[in-house]
Formats: sequence, C-alpha cells, structure tokens
Amino acid sequence: MTQPLYPDIDDANDYSDERKRYLTVDFANRVLEDDQAMKFKKTESSPSFPTLEAESLSYWQSDNTFQRTLERTKNSEEYIFYDGPPFPTGTPHHGTIFVSILKDVIPRYKTMRGYYVPRVWGWDCHGLPIETQAEKTLGIDDKSGIEKKVGVKAFNNECRRIVSDFNEAWRVYIDRIGRWVDMDNAYQTLDRSFMESVIWSFAESYKKELVYKDFRVNPYCYRCQTPLSISDTRSDDATRPRQDPTVTARLKINELDNTYFLIWTTTPWTLPSNLAVAAGADIDYVVVETTEGERYILAEALLPSYQKELGEQAVVKETLTGQELADRHYSYQPLYPYFADDNPNGFKILLADFVTTEEGTGLVHIAPGFGEDDYWLGRQYNVAAKVPVDDHGCFTEIVADFVGDNVHDANPNIIRDLKERRLIVRHETLDHNYPHCWRCRTPLIYKAVDAWYFSIEKVKQDLIKNNKDINWYPESVRDGRFGKWLANARDWNISRNRYWATPIPVWKCDQCDEQEVLANGEEIEAKAGQPVPDLHKEFLDEITYDCKQCDGTMIRTPEVLDGWWESGSMPYGQYHYPFENAEHFRDHFPADFIVEYTGQIRCWFYYLHVMATALFDKPAFKNCLTHGTLLAADGKKISKSLKNYTDPMGLMDHYGADAVRAYLLSSSAVQMADLSFKDEGVEEITRKMSLPLWHALSFLTTYTEADDIALEDINKSLDNYQTEELDQYILSITENLIEDVTDRMDRYAIHEACRMLPDFLETLNNWYIRRSRRRAWLTDKKDPSKLAFYAVLYRVLTRFTLVYAPFCPFLAEAVWKRLMQDDSVHMEQWPTLQAQYQDRQLSDAIAVVRRVVTAGLAIRTREKIRVRQPLSKVTVATQSNINLSVHVQTIQEELNVKTVEFLDDPEKIATSVGKPKAKLLGPKFGAAVQDIIKQAKAGNFSMDNNGSVQVGEYTLSADEIDIEYVGKAGAPVAADRDVVVSLDVNLTPELEREGYARDLVRHIQELRKTADLNVSDRIVLSVHGADDVLGAHRDYIMNETLAVSIEKSVDKAKGEVEVTLGDTPVEIALSVAA
Repeated sequence: MTQPLYPDIDDANDYSDERKRYLTVDFANRVLEDDQAMKFKKTESSPSFPTLEAESLSYWQSDNTFQRTLERTKNSEEYIFYDGPPFPTGTPHHGTIFVSILKDVIPRYKTMRGYYVPRVWGWDCHGLPIETQAEKTLGIDDKSGIEKKVGVKAFNNECRRIVSDFNEAWRVYIDRIGRWVDMDNAYQTLDRSFMESVIWSFAESYKKELVYKDFRVNPYCYRCQTPLSISDTRSDDATRPRQDPTVTARLKINELDNTYFLIWTTTPWTLPSNLAVAAGADIDYVVVETTEGERYILAEALLPSYQKELGEQAVVKETLTGQELADRHYSYQPLYPYFADDNPNGFKILLADFVTTEEGTGLVHIAPGFGEDDYWLGRQYNVAAKVPVDDHGCFTEIVADFVGDNVHDANPNIIRDLKERRLIVRHETLDHNYPHCWRCRTPLIYKAVDAWYFSIEKVKQDLIKNNKDINWYPESVRDGRFGKWLANARDWNISRNRYWATPIPVWKCDQCDEQEVLANGEEIEAKAGQPVPDLHKEFLDEITYDCKQCDGTMIRTPEVLDGWWESGSMPYGQYHYPFENAEHFRDHFPADFIVEYTGQIRCWFYYLHVMATALFDKPAFKNCLTHGTLLAADGKKISKSLKNYTDPMGLMDHYGADAVRAYLLSSSAVQMADLSFKDEGVEEITRKMSLPLWHALSFLTTYTEADDIALEDINKSLDNYQTEELDQYILSITENLIEDVTDRMDRYAIHEACRMLPDFLETLNNWYIRRSRRRAWLTDKKDPSKLAFYAVLYRVLTRFTLVYAPFCPFLAEAVWKRLMQDDSVHMEQWPTLQAQYQDRQLSDAIAVVRRVVTAGLAIRTREKIRVRQPLSKVTVATQSNINLSVHVQTIQEELNVKTVEFLDDPEKIATSVGKPKAKLLGPKFGAAVQDIIKQAKAGNFSMDNNGSVQVGEYTLSADEIDIEYVGKAGAPVAADRDVVVSLDVNLTPELEREGYARDLVRHIQELRKTADLNVSDRIVLSVHGADDVLGAHRDYIMNETLAVSIEKSVDKAKGEVEVTLGDTPVEIALSVAA
C-alpha cells in the first residue's frame, strides 16, 4: 500500500489497489518496488512546455485516463452537459478553441468534485454549409442546377459523403488543447434515430397547433433559393458592408394640383411594387411650395435636409399631423402601372407606428411583398402583397420594363427611368451594413413566400416564464439580450426550400385540403407499404398514398426543416427519444450546463429554449455561460484574408496549450466581453502561471535530491513537523485559495478563479520560498526546520496542483508525476477545505506587511536605489487595526532597512490627493460626477480596507479613482491601499559598504552558477580589491556563499571574474573546498 497523499486528512485518494504504481518523473514506466524508498529527482530548470504537454498527452492516451475518470465516478451523481455540435466541414479557429476550453474546464472541475460527467461530441450534419460545399464539388452554380444536373438523390449522396469524411483537424485541435470528450461515439443529426426524434417533435408541435403554413415576407437568398429565419440574418457572417443607391421619389397626388408626396428608399428595385405610403400619426408634416409652384409633403423635422432640392425660397404653406393627412384620403399616381388596377385599397396614406423622422422624408414607401413592416401594414389595411420577382431574384413578366433583370442589377435602370420621367428628387449612394446569406454571401432580399412557421406568439409567455429559471452568466443576459429577444420574438420560419435536412413530414392531397402529419418511421413505412431505409428527402418524396377524403393522392410538401430545429432538438434527438431511452432522457433533461459564444443567445440557446418549452414546458438548461468574441490584436475581426492573427496551433507549439488555456480562461471574455487576442498575453501567462509553478517544483526537487530526502520524510502529518509562522501563513493562504476558487467555480466565475492562480504562485515563490530558502541551506539534512519547510512546500504544491489541474491539465500532470504521485492528477478528488490550517488573522497581517513592502520597493525603484543597498529607516503610516510591530523583522529584511517607525495617521507623513476618473464615473453617476470631483479635490475621501474609496456619500472602486501622495518636506512616499510608506534615502559610508557586501555576494553566487557547482558545495574564496568591505562584512559574505575561508589565492580555481563595486574593480576566484 502506498502512503495516502495527506495522512492527516484521509486516504480517499489512494488508488494503489487499482493498478501498479509507476514512478514517471521522466514518464518512463519504471516499476517501484515496495521496499524501495521514493527519492526525489532534480527537475530540469528550463523546461519546454510543449514537450511536457506531449508527454502528458501520450500518458493519458496509453493510460486511458479520460475513460478511467468516468469509470471512477459512474455511480456518482451525474452532472449533465450539452455540447453544441459544430459543422464537420468547418475549421477550428480561435473562437471554437476558446469555447472548447470552456467546455473542458467545467467538466474537469465537476469530475474532481465527484460528479459523473459524460461528454459526447456531436456533429451538425445538415443544412446550407454542407449543401454549398456539395454544390462546389459537383460544379453546380445555384439551386436550380441541383435537380437539372444531378438530381436530389445524387446531391444528397454527395452531402452524405462530405459529412462522412469528418474533418480530422477537429480531433487534432481537441487533443492539442487538452479537451476530454468522446468523439468516437458522437451523435450525428443525419442519423435515422436523430431525424426520427426531430420528425416526432414536429408532429407534437403540429398537434399543439404551433405549426402552420402562411404566405409572408422573410429574408430570402436568391442564390440558394430559400427563405431564411431572422436569426440567420443576425449571425456574425450575415451582415457585411455594402454600397447601395438611395433615392427620394415624388408621387403625384390625384386630388391636388402640382402636389407630391416625397418618399425615400434604399431599395429602388422595390419601387415598381409600391402600393402605399406610410405616415406617423403624431408626426408633423408640412406642405412646402417651391418657386416653380410645385408643392411637396414631407416631415417638418426633415425639411432642412431637403433645402437644396426644394430651394431656399420654398415656403411652408401648411402644417398637419400624419393623422390629419390620412384623414384627407388622398390617393396618388403609381410610379409604375403594373398593379394600378389590382389594388382598390392601395396607393393611399396608411398610418404606421414604425415611421420615424431619423432619416428620409418621414413618408415611407410601402411594398408589401418586399418588406416585413410593409407586409403587416398591408395586411392591416387589406393591401394585398404583390411579388413580381421569381425564385432567382429576377423580375417576372409582370414587370414588363425590367423582366428578367436581377433585382439588384435593375437598380440603375429603374433610377434612370424615373429620372427621365422627372420622378426622382434626390439620388445618392449609401455605405451601410447589409444582410447577406450566412453561407453563400449573396446579398439577401426580403420577399413574401409560402413557408411553414412555428407560432412563437402562442408560447411566448411560457418562454419568458421559463427563462426566469435559468442561471445566466453573466446574469444580465436573462433580462437583457435574451430576455429582450424573447419579448420581441416573432413567429419562426421553420421551412427551407432545400434538400439536405430533415424533411417536413406533412403530406397534402393534390385535389382537396386534406393534410396529414406522419410522426415517426413506423407511420411513414406503413404509408409506403414497405421499409424505408432513410428518412431524407429523396426517400420520403417517393412516398404517396390515397387521400381519405377524395380520390386525390397525398404528396409530401417539398420543404425541409430549418437546421435550427434540429439543433434545438439535440437534448432528445441524441437519445432517440421518445422511441428509446425515455427514462434516460428524462433523467438528463434539462442540462446542468451549456456554454457558447454570445452569438448563440439568438440562435442555439434560443432554439433549445423554444423546443424545450413547447414540448416539455421546461427550460433546456439550468446554467448558461455566454462568452465574448475573440478579435485580432488590433481589435478588428479575425480574418484569414488579412492574416491578422497567429495560428493557434503555432502558439501552442511555442508556448504550450496550457498557456493559451489560462490566457483565455482568465480573460473577461469568459463573461461576454470581447477580447483582442494578443500573443504577448499568452507569453505573459507563461511567465506568471507556467514558469512559477515549475520553479517552485524545481526548487523542491533540487534541494530534496541534494539532501537525499525520501518522500516518506516529508509526506507525514504536519503534526510531525516543527512549522514556523511563515509555514502557517502559506498553509493558510493555500486553504484560502481552495475555498475561493471553489466558490468561483461553483458560480461559473471561471475568469475570477483562474486569475487567483498567478497571484498565489507569486506569493509562493517570491514570498514563501524566497524567505524560507535559507532553511534549505542548513547543513544538517535532518534539521527540523529544513524538514518542516520541505514538508509544507510539498503539501502546498500537491494541494495547489489539484486546483491547477482543470485550468492547465498538461502541466498539472507533469508536476504531479514529478511530485511522485502514483496516478494521474485527474483521477484525484478536488481538495477538501482544511479549515484548521486557515488563520485569517495571520493572512490579513501578512497582506498588510506585503503592502508595506510593495510601497517601499516602489520608492526604491523611483529613487533608483537597488534593494541590496541598506537604508536607515522606513516610516509606515496606516489606520489598519493590524498589529504590525510583531512583523518588524520581516519589514526590515524585505526593505533592507535598519529601523521601522509606525504611525497611525498617513497625513503625518504625506498629503493625499484624490483624482476621480470622470470617464469611468460618467455612466455610473451621471451629473454627480462633478460633485465627486469637487469633494475629492477638497480631500473629503477615505479608503476602506476592501480597496474601495468613499468620496463623500459616494463609494468608488479602486479603478475609478487615483489616490496620489505627496510627501511632507519633500520626503519620498508611496502607498498601497491603506498603507503609506516613507523611506529615508540618505546614505552613510557604513550603509554604502554594507550594500557593496551584498553586491559582492550576488557576484559570487553568479560565479557559482557559472562554475556549475551544486547548491550544497562549499567553496574557498579569493577576493582582491574590496578590503574595506571584507573587513566589515567577512562573516556575512562567507555564510551567504557557503565559503569555508577567504584566501589570498585559490588552487584549481573553478571560476574567476572581475567586477566593479562602486568605482572599485574587484577580482573574485573560487574553488571547491576539500
């Protein structure tokens, strides 16, 4: 049996009965005999993190570690995670890598907390992304070529081939970033079982009268020849810069002489279909007469913008409201005659609440066949929509003057024609963002078509109600972007006039109104009279049967379902519910956790919520994390064409995947902020999170190997060691870290948790180890202080590595193995809080001491005085209730001062000046900002212990105000929160000599390294040129450098160097003592 990790806690982490123990310090499978003491092996000081990661990955694969974590927890409470499926044809990029890291860190954490967290990959196999790629491989230019050139069956077979050849890049990236997910048993939306669940969900929705067919306006792609949903126009790739013509046209009023309505439009191609003009009931309109005697009607607020066209001498003849204008029942002459005799309610003023005076003329051109607002206004006033544009986006024969012209290409011809007829008042060009097809990049039009819809209106209140049961991160999403999207959501266009998707399972009679929905494969096969091997369009379209109501034939409606219906069906589709696994699905619904980027608020999150609410009256998920968008370093969109980013794989090959993980996980992008991805940020994480942990490990292994320390010597209960205050401090903040990280991770505040790790490592290395290292230099290898130091450091490293593991799994594994643990760190449980080691009073006291040190060092840096140079005095002023007098020695050592004076009032040594940051405060405090600035300038502010600043009645965070201190009598001062420090920077000859002694020690230590001496080697020194320094500080120099003597010369010198102390040249030589 191996010894438990912490004998004073429990032996829950002892897995020695499961398998043989391997000591994998170098990841070689070296079996450790039971009677062989486990000795530490010095760790390399300058590791290659990518190489370490390759070793960890190889170990996990050979050890089957991921599967073993699932086996270990399979009888535990399950934590349900839904993984949004990507398209297999896509290529992993910064965004997909980021979300994959988020999808890994939470399951890893929950697994260590004891939950069973299965995670299975999924592939989104249907839809336009696959179809457009199939069109390319088959040489098809647009939708019409599919049926003409190859046929539906061959086309869908090509789609099936494409998705069967899954992009291997996904697996490479997923492995490289350290994500654990089952890709071998991935569900696919093209599977018959998944499609049958989707068909069932449509049938259920139809039964609930949530599905219907209608003729209305939708976004429409004339290349793909299909309507799209509103969500499709809100995706990242949907809106693109475009230049379009805008025109202001005049419409002759029939009832008045020489009087015209002025209308403005950005889509001149819709003017041949103009059927009405919309006005705002409460908007003020004017009748303006020009010097030529022509009169024009437009919004009063927009009259100045038309001064050039109407002339400066134009006179306002009348002012009236939109309501009054409509009440006069004016009609106007159509711009084109195509529908003049076919719309008795048209060519009039209609009142609409969407009319504004922000742009245009305040009178809106209405073409009910080509605008959503237009369409609904037309319905309200019984103005029938006319759609003289075919599926290809070209004018039909009804528009005789432009028949066959593509609508966008027709703009110049239409404008030219209207100009020739003197119906254009203004013609300009507009640069704007315009919706494009999210797959083929064709500019969309809005066009009335027959389509199937899901009634959001009928379930809207349930959607809003169920949203209240979801924990959103950030919380603002609930009532903000998601809540507002729900409140304003419109009925969902669920049909696509395409091929590669789940067919809409509706059969209609070709002679009467009979319509039937087939709810599953069994019903479909019963109608077919034979087995149906596949549920795709080419198979279901072949199925016809007799109508029950007449002699007609039932034929399937040709449309397929929107891909978002399938994505929203993922919770039950992956289990083939309700045909199989019904109980399993009920136990796995809703999910405990999902995560995607902010764009999915209106997409996957929304459609999951719609389907779950409609079918089960529940939210689809309990906790939802929404992360922000990754941008290039310059803040622009990451672009392959611009090459404004570094390939993620290259970054990981250079710095390691853990550094990329930690950089992203510690960023505010975790909580929906956008992040400009900067390579130097990854480099900084390497310096702050990877190297410090490795340096701490290297320190421990280096000195324990030198002292021939076995694991059993330092892996006992801490009751067996004589710990000191510094030990108690690091033990305390280790437990504080565990408590705080656990709290943040339980609240999905991943970025806050991750940011705590480098802060802890800085304390571990630059405070605890640095201040304790002399204990490692003690001659007696079994000295109680030395062993206590090793034991505490070992315990802290093991505890910390467990916390580190979900964030940086590769390095955590490498460190764990070098700490001579017998199993993977990821097989361990999350560390249980050991409150007996927490000492808040001590932690708070050291925190204040460290603030004193930080402020003092800031003065040294500002005054350009090196830390090795002793100073006579530091004065510390603070109103903290911490008793700093017991820590005088620590302050003296850290600041290298002789004496410390304490004051209880910072104003005794400095005058504080508060400078509020107006730009930050403006959105928060509004007009009160000036009062805040005034009170701060008058000195009416104080700092709280938590770092906030009270300015009069206002509480500001530390980031919202700069507090500066001016030392009295010109003394140098610095501050850190509630601590103000002043240093006496005057140097005496004695202080200068002592500083040179410390410089000499540093030079000797560097010479030891150059000579490649072991840390425990004793030396003989020779020093020439620093007699006064040696005379005053001989013993100090010898003790610090492990010198047994200082001679005039040394035999067999291992190293020699000439340095300068002040202006004095000094020669140093050393040899290893006999």
